Amino acid sequence: MGSGSIKEFYLDLNPLTLLRSSNREFAETLILFAYMVIFAVVCYKITMVLVERIKPAPDPVHEYNRRKVARMGFLLVFGIAYLPVIFSSLSLLPTVLGLAGAGIVISLKEVWLNMVGWFMIMGANGFKVGDRIEIDNIKGDVVNIGFFKFTLLEIAPDPRFEQSTNRLIHFPNYNIVLHRFFIVSETMDFVWDEFRIFLDLKSNWEKAEKICSQILHEELVLAPELVESKIREMSKNYLVRLGKTTPIVYTSLEPEGTILLCLRYLTPIRSKRLNRILISKEILTKFKEENDIYIHTH
Repeated sequence: MGSGSIKEFYLDLNPLTLLRSSNREFAETLILFAYMVIFAVVCYKITMVLVERIKPAPDPVHEYNRRKVARMGFLLVFGIAYLPVIFSSLSLLPTVLGLAGAGIVISLKEVWLNMVGWFMIMGANGFKVGDRIEIDNIKGDVVNIGFFKFTLLEIAPDPRFEQSTNRLIHFPNYNIVLHRFFIVSETMDFVWDEFRIFLDLKSNWEKAEKICSQILHEELVLAPELVESKIREMSKNYLVRLGKTTPIVYTSLEPEGTILLCLRYLTPIRSKRLNRILISKEILTKFKEENDIYIHTH
């Protein structure tokens, strides 16, 4: 191979020559693309080395997150910057760019859904920090809302207690679009709870019912004006009818040969367990004083 041929071969493969050419063949476009990928990888490696030297990551988790964000950023920036260069010599440039744009939209589907979810959260039917929500069978208090994710402080799944597990759970915002969710907001922060007591058939159930009703009305009745004010506030966005809001005791005969006293009352969501403790202590104290009331034990 002569020196002239070597020079021509070098010029044909020179990235600057390929970049300046407006009538590249398909093979030359592939070669240019390979050069640009190598250039992007080198830039990424150099950047990460400099960042680690200037500000080292405090732990492996931060290092992993930093590299992940950097990879995504480089991929997005170089991808957008390279599109006009790669396809500048193609006659079907608008079509190719349209297909490339569609591919980007599809590949970033979760990002767009996260944005839609954020607007839904911020809307009138969404929630805010401090609200208690349940989504995808997980319940928790909202402690942070971001543009792409929100965070819950998990609540134990046992519905009787509503106690925090002290674990943070991060949800991408698109979960709001894909799953139904339940809200206990600060505007209406109380719920109906039921406390059940089983008595033997030989028990004086009328006396037991009266004692339970007195306990509910003395200890746990919410101020009617508080309930009404919260209902009025919530009625600005929803048609809310709670009906009867005072505590009540339902008595029924169960198939197992027992008498069931079901104590139903409104309670602030964050005082649910405390109120159950108060009810239990009062019932145990009052029933202990009676000799004709027998709590059924299975």
